Amino acid sequence: MSRTGLGRRAALSWARGRELSPQRLWPLLREPGGLESLLGSSEVELSERLGSRERAVALLRSVDDTDTDRWIRDIERNGIQAVTSFDPDYPPLLLEIPDPPFVLFSAGNLERFRSPAVAVVGSRDASRYGRDVSARLSKELSSVGVTVVSGFALGVDEAAHEAALEGAGGTIAVLGCGIDVDYPREHTGLKAELLRRNLMISEFVPGTEPRPANFPVRNRIIAGLATGVVVVEASRRSGSLITARLAGDFGRDVFAVPGSVFSPTSVGSHELLRDGAILCRGAEDVLAEIFPTLHAPGSARADSPRVNLSSEAQELLTALRRESSSAEELAREKDWPAATVLTALFELEEAGLAASDEQGRYGPRRG
Repeated sequence: MSRTGLGRRAALSWARGRELSPQRLWPLLREPGGLESLLGSSEVELSERLGSRERAVALLRSVDDTDTDRWIRDIERNGIQAVTSFDPDYPPLLLEIPDPPFVLFSAGNLERFRSPAVAVVGSRDASRYGRDVSARLSKELSSVGVTVVSGFALGVDEAAHEAALEGAGGTIAVLGCGIDVDYPREHTGLKAELLRRNLMISEFVPGTEPRPANFPVRNRIIAGLATGVVVVEASRRSGSLITARLAGDFGRDVFAVPGSVFSPTSVGSHELLRDGAILCRGAEDVLAEIFPTLHAPGSARADSPRVNLSSEAQELLTALRRESSSAEELAREKDWPAATVLTALFELEEAGLAASDEQGRYGPRRG
């Protein structure tokens, strides 16, 4: 069996047995030898590495389990796709976080994973101002091809998804329950509309009911899928602040929208701004920071000459926004020939979007 086939079967088996969490297994998978070494270990070695949990050891070794095969066939017959972390369709940005899900259960258009993405999140108890800002921001981002990621909750999330449906970028909804569970009940119509051209995903196996503990787990996926996270409104104890904190931990840009000093739903946003989040007054602030070749409709930059970059240059620019790197490091990270990397870097320098320092490390050119 090929490594991809073996990895896919293992990931599906692990997702089915919740004892084997990504948080526990990814450190082992990233050790020398990776998947093959882990699956080839003896039961004694596995017990030591997993903390002597007999059921966990049995599940780890059950990659040929026919019950898992029947289970996934039943899921797929219900129109749900299972994308594992070993599949080419799996979103590459999500693989960069410490504990990506082994499986994303999905329904809809997987092409959304290939678009540049920004998360727009905020309060369930959003004010009219918060909903309006979320809708305008999401509509402008989607109109220039940026996919809007959010958590399918009431309030800010709902406004973000609805507005993003209108543009080319569309939207990805990340659920805190099984993908076949109708939650929130108020979103039945939105779910049907979203699935026509867009994408819904969940780490949780079909049939999983929404529980409070699921939503912080979901929030790491929202942060991991996006190059930047925009917090529109958030109270001091909002789950959106968890998403923002995780985004910062993952090296993503964090933006916050200012609100009324009298509004309790703006307290969290203002604290983010105080602690160094980037001020967001609209889509142009987000695009200028992380996608400088894209311009919001009606902005001054939208009327200026466009820079047409190759796909390789666009991908390197996204990587450089996370941290400066040498050409050699970029070639290893992307598994590209050195000539491809150097050509893309030259393209970025010529466009005024990247520059190298005295140590030969490349980063984005500011301003």
